[in-house]
Amino acid sequence: GEIEVFEDQVWKHGPTIKDFKGLTHHATVSINTDAVMVIGGLLDNQGADTVIWMNLEKHRMKRMPTLKKKRYAHAATTFNIERTVYVAVAGGFHGSSITSSVEILPVCDDGDLITNGDWTEIAPMNLPRYEFG
Repeated sequence: GEIEVFEDQVWKHGPTIKDFKGLTHHATVSINTDAVMVIGGLLDNQGADTVIWMNLEKHRMKRMPTLKKKRYAHAATTFNIERTVYVAVAGGFHGSSITSSVEILPVCDDGDLITNGDWTEIAPMNLPRYEFG
């Protein structure tokens, strides 16, 4: 897929992810000033479990551990516990059903990228939700 980055008051071409051409209904979270994660989504009419770390400044990408559940139209956010940054994904569609599941992944510890972590399912939301907007 094509990625655009807003830099110096202008939209510029970012890195290209060939495997994700046509990816929709994914979640993207900012990890720091130059990195984001693209999580899940709908690709070729199927839910995706892929997670990509992208350094927008250096145009570098790294595959991260896959989600436990393929999902799209979900929400994602970051949070800190002490010096560790986590990403959480919640809800969305798993197959054709709306899910209430929540998964978390540690991504940075004291500023360093964690690449060997795994997604952990935590307590589900009280209600299944999608497109949190």
